Parts: sequence; structure tokens; C-alpha cells
Amino acid sequence: MRVRPSSSRRSTRSLGAGLLVAVATACGSRGAERTLLATRVPVARLDSVLQAADSVRLPLGEARILSAVAAESGLAGRTQHDTMTVGEILTWARAEQARKKQVDAAASAAERARQDSIRKLLEPLLAVTIVKKMYLPKDPASEQYEDYISLAFAYQNKSTKPMRAFQGDATFLDTFGDSIYSAHLKVDLALSPGQTRREPARIVRFNPFRVAHQRLRDTPLEKMKLVWQTTDVVFADGTRLSLGTDHEVL
Repeated sequence: MRVRPSSSRRSTRSLGAGLLVAVATACGSRGAERTLLATRVPVARLDSVLQAADSVRLPLGEARILSAVAAESGLAGRTQHDTMTVGEILTWARAEQARKKQVDAAASAAERARQDSIRKLLEPLLAVTIVKKMYLPKDPASEQYEDYISLAFAYQNKSTKPMRAFQGDATFLDTFGDSIYSAHLKVDLALSPGQTRREPARIVRFNPFRVAHQRLRDTPLEKMKLVWQTTDVVFADGTRLSLGTDHEVL
């Protein structure tokens, strides 16, 4: 009489067989990975080598690094040797990534220091005030087919040098100091030292779906505070102080 193995014994055997297959697959994958990393290749042909070894499973981080390096132009001229193992290229690429991060961090710190220095020089040069704000609803009878907000500014040159033009960031705050609306102003207006001039009103095309436009329209001028940051000044003698900026221009 033949006794059938119990279901639990069959499950145990199946699980054991599955684990053996998984271990064998993993060992084969690691073996292929070690073989690829030990392969000496011409650095200039790294891209084609990686394409040929596309079936080899590398850790995601290593695969990304090698793919990025292979895509770089002029790679052979930057490495230590014309031929290297894939593993040596990977080690070199990691070191290059770390070096580049350090260089980028140093450059960013230097740029921040430069901007802070220029910002301190620019800060006392101009005084900007808003003197009038109006909401202009559309009026087809006057051929005005859109709603607008009109803003009029006055500028005072507080420096000792005449100015030819300037630009900066204008931010409107409410009573609690929260931002209502902000924009970048480019002003082509000559100012002598100490002189204050008012320019023609600027027009903002009102967008009823923008909360900032709604708040700008609805907040009374006496409850708004204008914060001004000068970003660029061109003096009459041609000299210039500039932070560089990338903002919406009003």
C-alpha cells in the first residue's frame, strides 16, 4: 500500500525547491555582475559594452551611474587610462560625482556670498512707494473689453550718483504681513541724486481666477504695505550693479 505525502510535506518540498532555484539564480546573477565589473574595456566604447551586457542585472545605483557616464561626451579624455575595467570606471565615476558635488556646492556658496554683498550695496540706493491703486472694470463703450488694475509708483534716488534705469521686486503685504501680490518692475527712468519721480500708472490685466489678483483688487491701499528689493541699477556713467533675477515682470 502506497501512502501519499501530506499536503504540508508537499508544501515544504515545493518551498525548498523554490529557494534552491532562487539561490542559484542569485548566484548566477552575482557571477555575471562580477564578470562584467572585471571586464577591461576601452573607455570610449563603454556605451556599446553596456548595451551588449544589457541582460546583466546590476544594482540600480551602479546601473544609473554607468549609464550617465557612458552618455557623457569626451569621457576617454577625462579618465586615468584609455582602457579600464568596468568596476574601475564605476569607482572613478563615483569619485567624479563626489568631486562635482563639492565644486557645485562651493560655486553655489560663492554665488550666494556675491549676491548678499551686492544686495547690501543695492538696498539703500532707492526708495519706492505706491501712490495710487485703481480697479478699472471693462467698459465696452470706451473700447475697454477687459478688467484692469492700475498701479502708480514713485521712485527716489537715495544714492550720490545719477541713475539711468533700474529694476526690482515689488511685494504687497496685508496688515498681517502676508503676501498679497508680487511682481518684477523694470523702470527706464532717469533720476538725479535725491530726486523723486512718479511714472505713469502700470496696468495689470485682471484675472478673476487668480487669488493674488482678487486680493490686490479688494485690499484698500491704506491697508497694504509695499516691500521693495532693488535687483539692478544702471548708473548714468554706464556702471551697473546687478543681482540677476527671474520673476514676472509688471
